[in-house]
Amino acid sequence: MPLPLASSAAKSPKSRRRRPGPGRLVLSGVVAVLLLAFAASIAIGWYFSGFATQVTHEPVYDLRVRAVADGTVTLPRTPATERRGVFALEWPDGGRAIIGDVVGKGESIAGMDPKTIVRKVTSVQSGKLEPGLTVGLDHWVYAGDPKKALGLDFQNVTYPTQVGAMPAWLLPGRTKSSTWVIAVHGRNADRAETFRAMRTAHDTGMPMLSIAYRNDQHAPPAPNGRNMLGSTEWNDVASAISYARSQGATGVILYGWSMGGSMVMSALRHAPDQSFIHGVVLDSPVLDWKATLHKQGAARHLPGVETDVAMRLLKWRYDIDLGAMDMRPFAPHLKTPVLLFTADDDEVVDNGPSDEFARKAPAGMVTHVSAAGADHTEAWNVDSAAYERALTGFLGKAGS
Repeated sequence: MPLPLASSAAKSPKSRRRRPGPGRLVLSGVVAVLLLAFAASIAIGWYFSGFATQVTHEPVYDLRVRAVADGTVTLPRTPATERRGVFALEWPDGGRAIIGDVVGKGESIAGMDPKTIVRKVTSVQSGKLEPGLTVGLDHWVYAGDPKKALGLDFQNVTYPTQVGAMPAWLLPGRTKSSTWVIAVHGRNADRAETFRAMRTAHDTGMPMLSIAYRNDQHAPPAPNGRNMLGSTEWNDVASAISYARSQGATGVILYGWSMGGSMVMSALRHAPDQSFIHGVVLDSPVLDWKATLHKQGAARHLPGVETDVAMRLLKWRYDIDLGAMDMRPFAPHLKTPVLLFTADDDEVVDNGPSDEFARKAPAGMVTHVSAAGADHTEAWNVDSAAYERALTGFLGKAGS
C-alpha cells in the first residue's frame, strides 16, 4: 500500500525542492528581459513596416492663421513656414491661397508674437483667408486639374495596367508623334504634385502624360491594398510607356518625384527597349529605400536595429525586396541622360544615395542640381526660375 504523498515527501530527501541560487535567478531574469526585448522589437518593427506601406490620402491641417492684413498672412513660425519661395495654404472645403516670400518676422515687429512669421499673399484662389482658420502648407501650390490650376488644355484618358484601367491627364503637344513626358508623383500623393513642371513641359511642345497609379484616389487598388514602395507600382509606369507608344509617341522622358523617382528608375532598368526612354528627370528621388527608412526611423528616435527588423518584416509580410530598389549599382551602366534635383534640407529622403548615384554614373550622364534651403521635393518652390531653366535645357536636349 503506497504511502501518502505528504509522508513520502517528508521522509525522502530527494523529494525536497531546491531553492534556486542567485546565478540561476540572474539567468532567468536575463532570459525574460531578452524575450521581452525581442517581443518589443518585433512589435515596433511590425508597426513601422505597416506604417511604411499604409495608403492614406488625408490632408493635414496643422497651422492656425494668426492674422490677415494688407496682402499678408501671419502664421506660426516653423522651419516650413519660414522657408523662402512660393507655397500655398489650403483649408477644409476647398479653400486655397498662394503665398510668397517672408516679409517679416515676429521678433522684429513691435507688439507681435516672436514665434510668428509674416508672408506675402499672392492670391486667394478659393474660399476666404481669415484669422483663426486651420490650414495646411502645400508645396504642390496648385490644385484641381490642369485647366483650373494653370489654364492648360488637357484630356482625361485611361491607360491599361495589370490591375485595371488607370486615369491620367494628357496635355497635348504640337504632335503626338514626338517624345512624351510621363510624370509620376510620389508616395501617397496625387497628380497635383506634377503641376509645378507642367508649364515648362508644355512650353517645349511635347505631350505630357501625368499618371495615377495603383492605390491612388479614383484608381484601382493594389491586390493587397498596400503601398509597396514602388516595388510593384513601377509596372504601372511601364504600362504608361506602352500606352504612349500606342498613341504615337516616338520616345518618352520619365519624370518622377520622391517614390515616383524610384518607380521610373525601376521602369528604366526593366525596359525591354531602353532606347525608347530618351531621358529621366528625378526630383528628390528615393534611390535606396534602406538609407531613407533609416533616416526616417532616426527622425522618430528609432534605434537602427529596430529599423533593420522593420525592413526584414517588409520582406516577410509583403515580399518587398528593398535591395532590388537600390539604384546605385545601376549607375555605372547608365546610358540614359538624367536630370537630378535634390533638396539640401530634405527631411524625408536620404540624399546620400543620390549623390553616390551621380558620382558613379558615366561622365556627362547625370546633371545634378542641388537646391539650397529646400525640403523634400521643394527645389521648384524655393527657386522656380533656376529649376525651370535646368528643366527647359534638359527637356530640349532629351526631347530632340
